[in-house]
Amino acid sequence: MERREIKRTAKKLLKGNWKVAILNLIIISVLTGATSQIILTVLGTGDSLTMIEWIIQGNMSDSQMVAGPSVTASLLTTLVSILVGFISSLLHAGYAWNILDMIDGAKLSIEGMFQTFKRDRIFKTTGLIVVTSILIVLWSLLLIIPGIIKTFSYSQALNLMKDDPSISIMDALDQSRKLMKGKKWNYFLLQLSFIWWYILPVVIYTLIVLGSIRTISASMETGTNEGIAIIVGFVLLFLVVMLFVILISFYVEPYRITAQQVFYRTLTDGDTFNPIQSIDHTEDNDQYNDAYKDSQLDDDLKKD
Repeated sequence: MERREIKRTAKKLLKGNWKVAILNLIIISVLTGATSQIILTVLGTGDSLTMIEWIIQGNMSDSQMVAGPSVTASLLTTLVSILVGFISSLLHAGYAWNILDMIDGAKLSIEGMFQTFKRDRIFKTTGLIVVTSILIVLWSLLLIIPGIIKTFSYSQALNLMKDDPSISIMDALDQSRKLMKGKKWNYFLLQLSFIWWYILPVVIYTLIVLGSIRTISASMETGTNEGIAIIVGFVLLFLVVMLFVILISFYVEPYRITAQQVFYRTLTDGDTFNPIQSIDHTEDNDQYNDAYKDSQLDDDLKKD
């Protein structure tokens, strides 16, 4: 399946599912942010809000302002960031698996996003994320390019674990490497076609700033308020660009992830992959969805 066809298929699959797909992304953002804040508050590491309160109330001494956060607090903050990163990775993996279920015919749901947190999946999935991250870091220590190549090589390991929960971590990585052999360039081009949504606004903003450097310098030399106004204008423009990037991500990310999951299905199913069956949300699809839920329930009961 060609790249354009994959993207067209992804759009068709998301028809009628955009609201849930976007809502799931919002839930991920809220959960990761709230989890980080709660852990930092419980640990009492003195987050930025506490420091701001001290400054406003005038209760912060000169030594506190100079010393800033302690080494212990910085270490705890780093550990919390790593923990939240793993939680975020599990949520994003569950999001991708939920999309894969949709491609296979099930309806997109909120609860489907949390399937990576099931007791029979969470430890192996976390282990796969950890091992993959370590391997990519080690390859990146050689050069950036080998790290990028290995990122694409291992990109399907989580999907393989989704399809076969009994697969081992190293087997998932090995099968992903074999599955992506000769396909990494196509996968890279697919990802690149979405990255431009984020890069283009930043590039335009950078060009505007570079083209206005002389004007800014001349205004600052005169010492007039015009130079300050121009700088404030560019800061506001930067904030607008960042806001645009954030808002557009709620359209791009469901689209991108659906496309990459369609790409995965084309790798595993080949010519037998027929996305039209998934796109047609009819009574047959509802029957499939009920059967899918029943099979999931049966699996859970057997494991219990």
